Amino acid sequence: MAKLTAAQRKTRNTKITATVACLAGAGVSIAANIIAAEPTVLGRAVAVWPALALLITVHLYQAIPVTKNGWLGAIHKMAVLGVIGVAGWVSYWHIVEVTLRAGESQLTAYLLPITIDAMMAIASAVALHKPKAPTARRRMADKATSSSKPSRSLRAV
Repeated sequence: MAKLTAAQRKTRNTKITATVACLAGAGVSIAANIIAAEPTVLGRAVAVWPALALLITVHLYQAIPVTKNGWLGAIHKMAVLGVIGVAGWVSYWHIVEVTLRAGESQLTAYLLPITIDAMMAIASAVALHKPKAPTARRRMADKATSSSKPSRSLRAV
């Protein structure tokens, strides 16, 4: 396996952190949806669906090649935004309900869901971001940096 450059390691670590943040937000959202649901299997299944739909949509969005223009690209973006909008709306009100049940103020109840959804949105954007291919100048700089480092093998004198 090829050795990663510092920039590649940083990108990989950032994507891992973003994925963990998105999953943590989804976990909080799913928990709030379950708590706010009617105490039946059907009620909980219906309440959990928006958060799961959001996770599945983000995963599919990462896996499907994005068409930059044309009808297919527009339909793709509208479908993703539709799922995100509906899931966000339902989840927002479930989190508000749970926060009020926990005894928090109305202001906190209305702001807390935004922190969860905003974190998930930012984390998803970071996880979906595809860095540009390195330019010739960047590749040369990386080679110069790696070749200027001293060798790790030392001879015993």
